[in-house]
Amino acid sequence: MNTDRRDDAAGRGALRVEAAREAGGPAPAEKSGTAEKAEGEGAAEGGGGPAAEAPAPVRADAGAPESADATGPAAPAPASDQEVLTPPDGGPPVPVAPGWTRPRPAPGSSTYGPKPYLPGPYLWVPPAGPRNGAGTAALVLGIIGAVLAFTLVFSPLAVILGALAIGFGVTAVRRVRRGEARNRASGLWGIWLGGVAAVAGVGMSVLLVVLAADFFAPVSPETDNAVEAGQTVTYDDGLEVTLVAEPVAEDVLEVRVRVLNRTGELVTLTSSGVSAYPVGSDDAYLEQEGADALPFTLDDDHVAIGTYHFAVDEELSDVEFEVSPGGPYEYAYWWKDLDGPDDGRAA
Repeated sequence: MNTDRRDDAAGRGALRVEAAREAGGPAPAEKSGTAEKAEGEGAAEGGGGPAAEAPAPVRADAGAPESADATGPAAPAPASDQEVLTPPDGGPPVPVAPGWTRPRPAPGSSTYGPKPYLPGPYLWVPPAGPRNGAGTAALVLGIIGAVLAFTLVFSPLAVILGALAIGFGVTAVRRVRRGEARNRASGLWGIWLGGVAAVAGVGMSVLLVVLAADFFAPVSPETDNAVEAGQTVTYDDGLEVTLVAEPVAEDVLEVRVRVLNRTGELVTLTSSGVSAYPVGSDDAYLEQEGADALPFTLDDDHVAIGTYHFAVDEELSDVEFEVSPGGPYEYAYWWKDLDGPDDGRAA
């Protein structure tokens, strides 16, 4: 019986200490083992009734505020007095700092703010595809340049196209290395064909310049002096020109120009012409009344004759002629004495 009573007293003392801690007050003084024994014996002498509880001792500093060490940390504020925010992802509520206020939207603006995405599915922009334009351009320009490089007339254009093909080809290869394009083969073919077009075009352009210079180079006669009508003037390439002038009436002079091609190739006689003027007067040309001009071209070892008529007066004695066979040929000069025994005019 005494043992049970001591256990009950110890349990009641522990309950009082726990209740004092929850209330924030000072814990009651614990009883020593002798006091507990005496209490138990007193209870036993009283007839076995419940033991009278002794009043809790009063501390001397009960009226003064207790320090933090004595009372422990302050109790947190009730959850109902603290504002919390619910995260948009559905997580647990988050308490806000004291003094924080929720921002208010400006008048006329949306509560949710600007949307960082496109409003509808129809405005979706697909990702950019491979940039294969440079490789395609290099291949096309290389093919065209390689074809034109072997044509004499368009060889200068082939040089330009070849250079462009090389430039686009190099750009295409670099894009493939960066992962921006996929047509590496087109870029390489453009570089190779562009190189062929540029090299062949340069060679053909040089040949074109040489041939053009030879074709358009002026061909001079063997003499720059005027020869008597009826004689033949030979040019440097072998072309022979003979002029014959005879009066056919008192006021008409007929001039025949005979051209013999001994150059070994076809010659061009375009823009051929004959002019006549009195000797000593370079600006008073005789009027030409009619002409049967030379042909535009003349084959090798062929002869062409052109006939021209000029108006003359009876007082004219000596006439000088300048003849251009046409093409690259320079002027040759003849003269005619109309007062000679065979002038054909009436005395």
